[in-house]
Formats: sequence, C-alpha cells, structure tokens
Amino acid sequence: MSAAMSAGERKPGPQPAAEPRLRPGWLSTDPYPQLIGGREATGGTPLPITDPSTGERPARYLAATAEEVDAAIAAARASFDTGVWRRMPGPRKAEVLEAAAAAIRADAARFAALEALDTGKAVSGALTNDVYEAANAFSYAAAVARTAHGDVRRATFPPELLPGGGPRVLTVREPEPAGVVVELLPWNGPLMTGSQRIASALAAGCSIVAKPPADAVITLVELGRLLTAAGLPPGVLNIVLGSGATVGEQLITDPRVDLISLTGGTATGRHVMAAAARNLTPVHLELGGKSPVVVFADADLEQAVGWAMMAAFVNMGEVCVAGSRLLVEESVYEDVVRSVAAAAATLPVGDALDPKTFIGPLIHERHANRVRGYVSRALGAGDATLVGAPELPPGLGPAYAAPTVLGGVRRGCELEQEEVFGPVLAAMPFRTEREAGELANGTAYGLNGTVFTGNLERAFRFADTLDCGEVNVNCHFAPDMNGGRGEPRRASGFSRTGVDAYTRIKAVNISVHSG
Repeated sequence: MSAAMSAGERKPGPQPAAEPRLRPGWLSTDPYPQLIGGREATGGTPLPITDPSTGERPARYLAATAEEVDAAIAAARASFDTGVWRRMPGPRKAEVLEAAAAAIRADAARFAALEALDTGKAVSGALTNDVYEAANAFSYAAAVARTAHGDVRRATFPPELLPGGGPRVLTVREPEPAGVVVELLPWNGPLMTGSQRIASALAAGCSIVAKPPADAVITLVELGRLLTAAGLPPGVLNIVLGSGATVGEQLITDPRVDLISLTGGTATGRHVMAAAARNLTPVHLELGGKSPVVVFADADLEQAVGWAMMAAFVNMGEVCVAGSRLLVEESVYEDVVRSVAAAAATLPVGDALDPKTFIGPLIHERHANRVRGYVSRALGAGDATLVGAPELPPGLGPAYAAPTVLGGVRRGCELEQEEVFGPVLAAMPFRTEREAGELANGTAYGLNGTVFTGNLERAFRFADTLDCGEVNVNCHFAPDMNGGRGEPRRASGFSRTGVDAYTRIKAVNISVHSG
C-alpha cells in the first residue's frame, strides 16, 4: 500500500451518502389536512411548515376554513349527543386507548423525529421524554376508563324538618363527561401535552375539537390518524389547523362548546376567559410560570447544581415549569451559580435532529429575538451581570440562543418577574429562609417550585410557604405527569388535573326508607 493510500484515506470514487436528517416517508403528507368526522378535509389555504434548525420548509399545512371549523364542532357535538363514545363501555374505551399507546410506542422514532423537526426540540429528549409520556398518557387513561367509578354516601334531612325525620337517602355521585371540549395546545410540546389532554378527555367520555399551535402542527395530525386507526369512532376527535386569531377565535366563541381547555401563555389565557364569558363556557387554563429553584446551604450541592441546570435548560427553557429563577443561600451562592453556568456551557448545541444535541433551536427566530432581548435589556439596565453564556457553534441559524446564566438579578426587574420561555436563568442570593420565601413567591405566577435542603422539617415548612400548585423537594419536574400533578394558581391559571379536568359531577338522591 502506497503512502497515498494510507489507512486514514478513502479510495477515489463515489462516497457514501450522508445519513438523511429525516427518513424518507416520515413526513407522510404535504400539505397536512384537518381531521373532521373521521375524514381528512383539504379545503384550506396552504401555509409553510418551517424547520427551526435549518430555516427550510419541508412541508405545508392547510389553514382551516370557517366552514371546516364549523363542521368540526358539529361533528364533535353529534358524536357526543348520540353517545357513540361516551356511552361505550369502559373496557371497550380502554381497548382503543391501549391500542393508541401501543401504536405510539411502535412508531416512537418517527414521532420523535417529527416533533424535533416541527418544534426544535432535541430528538433524543423527544424520544426519551415526550414520546414516552405520550404513550404513557394513553395507558393511564385506559386504566381510568376501565375502572371509572363514583361514590355513595348516606344522607338525612334535619330531624325536626319532616314528621318522623323524613326518609333516609342514599346520594350517588358519579362523574360525567364535560361534553364537547375545545383543546388549545402549546408549541413547546404538542405531542406530549396533546396526548395528555386528549387521552384524559377521551377517558372521561368527551368529544373533542383540538387545535395545535400554528407553529407546530405535524405530530397532532399524526396522532389523530393513529387514534382513528386504533378504533376511535368518527367525530370523537377532530383536529383543525390555523392561527389563534381566526380558527382559535371561532372555537372559543361557539355556543355548542361545553368546555375550553388552554395550555399556553398568560395573555392568551386572559383573552380566552373573556371570550368564553360571552357564552358562560367553563375554562381550564394552564398558563405560564416563573418557577423558583431554592437552594439552601445544607443541601447536597452537587445534586442541586445538576437539577438546577436541567430545570433551566431542558428543552431550551421552553417549558412552563422550567426552573427559570435560581435562589441560593448567600454562603454558597457564588459556588452554586458558577457551577450551574459551567455545567450549562458543556451542553451540546446543534441540529435538533442530531441525537447528540441537547440544546436545539427555539421555535423560531422571532422567539429567539424575544429571548435575547430580555438578556440585553437586563445587562444594559444593570439589572443583572453575566455569569456564563457559551459561544454558539459556527453555522447555526438565527433561531438558536445560548444557555445563559445571569447573576445578581435585581428584585422586581423585568427579567425576574416575566416568563422568558427560553434558555435564560436568573440567579439571586438570599440570607434567611424568610427572605427565600418572599423571593420565591414574589412574582405573579404559581405553577411550580423546588427546594433543595438536607433538613426534612425545613423541606415541609418551605413547601407550605411556596404559593404554587406543585412543590419538588431535592429534585425538579414531576415524574407522574398524569394523576400526580398539582393545580396551577394565580397568573399560572386554574385547572383540575388529569381526567377530573374533563368531568362534572352528577348527584342522584334515592329515598331508601320512609320516615
């Protein structure tokens, strides 16, 4: 072998083709349609689907017409009123939901890749978390559908009200489906959140019109197709695509709707509440967050640093329960904050479809500019100092933002108070437990909070102090995404959780013995 043909060189001639970012056929439709009454509707205007990693437009979707939105609501209304799903025996419902869970698991790699393509979410995280939780949501819902029950209690009238005390009464309380649900979904996790909401509503017996965000439509259409193939009757799940200003507005103002469920931003929540009030339509809102991660000096600091980094930067910080505020006891503040920044600087940044990537692009350039604006304004106003922000790899597009840690954040400033929804962590020191509680509760939000401490009594005491729906102790994020969630409060919204969010209670009072 000559020197020119050394082991590190290739022979001349055609080189192997690079592995495609997305396997041929995984984008199954162009354009993506509405799903209405068990059929695909294609009457709308084609709009581009943008890959945030590259800026390319690999597919299109059809924005629903007003007539298609009307047809979707009518299909949901008809399927609910005829009882084709709500009156189906629980075990049969469970079979459909279990089949959906199995189909998601069998097609996990494709669902993860499509979610990464559509949202910028790192494909490895989409596979290990989002697809897993999507399938788990349907498995959980199947178990609930199979075992749904109410309760029975004895009741009596006041003893002097009726002769002989009146009849004895059994009160039977049973959950009923809320009816026709409009489900408005977020762009940061349409597959996982959509599966959780839709599975719970189906387990309750509801019929649904779901609208994914205009920026991320693919996986919800694929999920609707999957449910149809699993045996869900026509009209029980309808999916319409388009903007909130047109399609969303028509959905939330229609009097045929029995419940509106929104996962989204606080401003959108306010608008939905106002629109729903016209018809007195009930609403469930899971909105934004500005969750504190509170680290006391007696905590396992290595553990706290790892969790704090994950809490702030998983899914590029585009998470409603992201730990976007880091509050650290003063004696260990510098060490903890610098360690979090150092850990964040090692996170691989790149193409969302690269399995090695941890930090992918944000949903689009407009949002990335918004996130960068918070950082530049905070630094420019002297509201914070830069602790760490690694330089991005060359060649990345404008939708990328570096994982950034800002220290010494001024209490009350924009950065401390508002939800950035990006890879930006605001760090602040505290001296006492009381001050930590005041800082933690010092925003309008009340979704989630975390405390790291080695003192069990303090853990319970501080959990009681935090004014939020869910508290984590020595960890972050809730492993039970279905029946184990707390209820948001304050500017984070208000909603019952799991299947309960899609039911209403009927009481039947039965006289069993005359007085």
